[in-house]
This record gives sequence, structure tokens and C-alpha cells, in this order.
Amino acid sequence: MKKSILKKISISSLVIGVIIFVLTSSYLGYGLYSQNRLDDLNAFEHPAIVKGYSADMYIAKLHPRDWAFPVWGDKDTATNINLIADITNITDLSSLDIEGPAIQMAIPSINVISKVQQLNLTLDGGPSGYETPKNMIGRISTNMERMNSVSGWYFGHIASPIQREGNVFQNLPQVATHIKNGDPILIYIKSPEVEYIYKAISSEIIHESEVELYDAGINHIILVTCSNKPFYDYRQLVKAELIAIN
Repeated sequence: MKKSILKKISISSLVIGVIIFVLTSSYLGYGLYSQNRLDDLNAFEHPAIVKGYSADMYIAKLHPRDWAFPVWGDKDTATNINLIADITNITDLSSLDIEGPAIQMAIPSINVISKVQQLNLTLDGGPSGYETPKNMIGRISTNMERMNSVSGWYFGHIASPIQREGNVFQNLPQVATHIKNGDPILIYIKSPEVEYIYKAISSEIIHESEVELYDAGINHIILVTCSNKPFYDYRQLVKAELIAIN
């Protein structure tokens, strides 16, 4: 009887050990696979991808694959600006030109729309000592003179299975592919009275230990989310440039 019980215990222990081994191996294997693909998320805008295909001033501003159906030549569905005539580089801005606070962000190309929460300093952790956003995008100002503005860094979870704080930036990795293809990724940030329109110009992957918040200036914002699932020990930084104020 005792031998039978011991045998059953031994078999059960063996089965449990095999299951743990398989799960651990799968976890580590997926992590290695994910890390090997991180370079795919590095992308920088190359104007030559679109420019130079035509001498026509109108056609030259369209992606070649849109020439037959120039969807970018009329009105963007997310705003009332004309993407051909109205978008121009904005220069000589002052802090007064980008006053906030930011209350909403939308990125139609990757199906992102979320409220924006101003993140505060905390003693309980978070990115660089800030609280973490829950089910929305969190903004951190990097300049004391622009605390009440739309400039700064915007944080959002790509996934949050344990803390259940949402996955508002789950599609942010797609930005890298769009940038490489020359597709315009427009980011709309609303304040109570004004809408600011940004264009993504780069995507960069760095280890979490190397992330340092810096002042990107009045004309730029930085979007941040975790990368390298399931370890989430890398960060994707998407830099965007202000191109219009509505």
C-alpha cells in the first residue's frame, strides 16, 4: 500500500516537474524570440521615400500607392485640416502657443483614442518616480515652465496582465512599420480649447535602464510603452513633431 502511494506521488511529482519545465522553457524561448525582433521597431523618417516621385507639387506630397485613390488629398477623417494645403512645419513657437492641459490623444492610424492624465511624483515607484497611468495615457512634463502644456512625454501600457492598468498603447509597435513605409502617422492632442497635430518621425527601442527623460522642446513629444514581451524590459520611444494647431 505504501509502495503504491509512493509510486503515485513520484509520478505526480514527475508530471508536475515536466509541466514546469515546459512552461519555463516556453516562457524563456518566447522572450528570446521577442528580443531578437526588437530591431524591427527601430525606424526613422526618410523623406526620400515619398518625395522625388513626381515633379507635380500636389502629387509629390502623396504616397505613391495613393496616387490612384488620393485619400490623403482631401480631408482627414479625424480633423478638419486639409493634409495637403494646411500642414506646414511650425517654427518660432513659445510656451504660450502650446498651453494645455492635454485632455485627450487620438492616433487614428493605429486605433488609439484615450483620455490623458497628468502624472504626479510618487514614492511608490513608476517611471522615474512618477505614478503610472491606469486605463489611459499619462503625461509627464520635462520643463517646469511648460507644466500646463501639451509638450512632454506620454506613457501608456502595451499590456498590463498583472496590474490590470489597461493596454492603451498596444498598437504603438505598428508605428515603426508605417514610418518605414512613408505613411503619415498623425497624433491629435486636445486641450480644452485647441487641438494640436503631431506627425511621428521616429521609433526607437532602448533598455529600460537607459531611459532618461529629457526636454524634447516645444515642437516635439515622446510616446513611451513597454516592449520585449513577456519580460517588458525594453521601451519603445516614438518621437513626434508638431505640424499644425487647429
